[in-house]
Amino acid sequence: MLAATRELLDERGYTALTFSDVAKRAGVTRQLVYRWWTVKASLVSEALFAWGTPEWPTAYRGPLAADLAMFVRAIVEYASRSDVRAGIAGLMADAGPDTPLPGLVDGLLAPLRASLTALVDAGIGRGDTRTDIDIDLTLNTIRGAVTMHLLADQTPPDVVAEHVAQLMTWALRRP
Repeated sequence: MLAATRELLDERGYTALTFSDVAKRAGVTRQLVYRWWTVKASLVSEALFAWGTPEWPTAYRGPLAADLAMFVRAIVEYASRSDVRAGIAGLMADAGPDTPLPGLVDGLLAPLRASLTALVDAGIGRGDTRTDIDIDLTLNTIRGAVTMHLLADQTPPDVVAEHVAQLMTWALRRP
């Protein structure tokens, strides 16, 4: 069902995605889909974030600019997938504060946080990164910039990756 959801997001987008279409594509009943997910946003969240997310970088050798370029490029590549773009745009419009979003924290945010923490720790160890960095705010800044550029103004992915990495290098570089 999760693979069917990703395929349909890729083909039709979030708005056109229905539980009936997911069930048909997955070869199950619509009732089975509803049993697992009561709202479309929860189904899409699990399909995108709990299964099939990439392995985020964990080995950072420096310099800081190269490490950030690798980290941001990985996020941009994932966010540029057509199923992810469609799903994130739909989730931003459809999910409320109380909507369950399975997979978001454990499948996406926690691994991204661990990757950024490894990047910052490596930079601090080399002496090229500030020590007063708030990992969560930094990650949210990167995610927000990538999401808005890719979805709102549709900046080309390579431009987004280069620009965000450069900005973050300036922000995190030890003075």
